[in-house]
Amino acid sequence: MPDINDDLLQLKNRIEKSIYRILISESDEDQDRLWLTERVADHRLKKLVPRLSISSLHVLDVIYMHDGIIGIDIAREMGLTKGAVSKITRKLLEQGLIRKTQLPDNLKEIYFSVTPLGAELAELHRLFHQEKDQKAMELLASFDTPSLEIVADFLEKLSNLK
Repeated sequence: MPDINDDLLQLKNRIEKSIYRILISESDEDQDRLWLTERVADHRLKKLVPRLSISSLHVLDVIYMHDGIIGIDIAREMGLTKGAVSKITRKLLEQGLIRKTQLPDNLKEIYFSVTPLGAELAELHRLFHQEKDQKAMELLASFDTPSLEIVADFLEKLSNLK
């Protein structure tokens, strides 16, 4: 009869391998860029997409959703440092995907909004996530709620292990 510790060890290894594959696929920026490049119509975007990081696309998305947002609010929304947001927005400005404005009576704060080119890319990026979310929802629908609650509880506890 197999030892319970052997069974647990096998399950632990399966879980670790699956989590590793998830992390690798989520960090595969080339796959995301390829999807975008295949669907983008504007030739300028076709040239830009391979040079954009996934963080840049997500910052662009936040600016698209919150027109006139300031850098500190982007940082809060995304859990990034102000320095990282500054670096990303500087590149997005150079690439013509966003613009910045300042109020005459408050030159300290910079407000960001998307350009038409940036809006086109942000919309396409949102479509990419909608497709991924649809696949995830189809998978989730194949399980019953109590089973999913067990998985969610396990993952929450796993993420809190120190």
